[in-house]
Amino acid sequence: MATLKDVAKLAGVSTITVSRVLNGSYYVSEATKHKVMAAVEQLNYKPNAIARSLRNARTSTIGVLVPDISNPYFMSLIRSLEAEVQREGYHILLASSDDDPAKEAEMLDVLEMRVDAMVVASSFSTASAPLLDRDVPIILVDRKVEGAHFSSVIEECEKSSYELVKHLIQFGHRDIAILNSSAEISTAQSRQQGYERALSQFGIEPNPNFVCRGQLTKEWGYLMCKRLFSAGEPQPTAIFCANNSLTQGALLAIRELGLAVPDDVSLVSFGDLPLSELIEPRITAVIQNPENVGKKTSEILLKELGRGKDEGGCVEALVLPTHIRLGESVRPLY
Repeated sequence: MATLKDVAKLAGVSTITVSRVLNGSYYVSEATKHKVMAAVEQLNYKPNAIARSLRNARTSTIGVLVPDISNPYFMSLIRSLEAEVQREGYHILLASSDDDPAKEAEMLDVLEMRVDAMVVASSFSTASAPLLDRDVPIILVDRKVEGAHFSSVIEECEKSSYELVKHLIQFGHRDIAILNSSAEISTAQSRQQGYERALSQFGIEPNPNFVCRGQLTKEWGYLMCKRLFSAGEPQPTAIFCANNSLTQGALLAIRELGLAVPDDVSLVSFGDLPLSELIEPRITAVIQNPENVGKKTSEILLKELGRGKDEGGCVEALVLPTHIRLGESVRPLY
């Protein structure tokens, strides 16, 4: 007996597209409809009515897909989101993409068949089929996706990154490195832009050797910081870490190199560290509020779930404020 996957393979489309043609639930081009129906006829495919009814039933489950479930930021966001949606009878199904677009596409497929809606911190920088071709509502968190017509809840990035780097410059630093992501995700782009704007405003020529791009993990923070101090002269007098995991890795590398913050190198972080009050010196950091992101996301999500699929609704794009906490991790050079 032919399956939905068989039809999709013969027609050269995704299983989601086949489902949409058969259900008539979303717009599909006439050319694609023709290919799908020709494959259905050739294979004598008979849709499983029981499976379809199960798929169309409510599951009372929300899929949450984030890059790294071990990151304290996402842990706090998910905890807050879960607390809010549980009050309305929903549960959370959690998955991790490792900032890999291919894995993200796979996990979106897995989650979609089991949930009523999805909350996604996407590794896609622009709208693409794996993210867009979905039968359930999607809310974007932490990151924007260019061209995706979804509601989103993010925190301000560019201005606070600019202010952090400006703080270093005002303390006399000009050789300032940045540890950031190599992926073109919106948060990485915004924090890079803030770094570059501060340097430009004060007439500092960026040193390409001080721009380190990798993954937003502790391991990459460690590796990139090690490379900074093994590349010869000049060496940075200050480092801007674009997220808290990178900061943890950088601190480990600095200690292993026999250096100290701030005596040998100043350091600032986008995002606070776990138990930061126990870390000496206290790190100057952009303070985020993932709990508030989770709460605001749940409010939008529950509104969308309360609407019928064909009712439409207003796309909301919330940008929540952050603030900078000054610590003792920056040493004046003047």
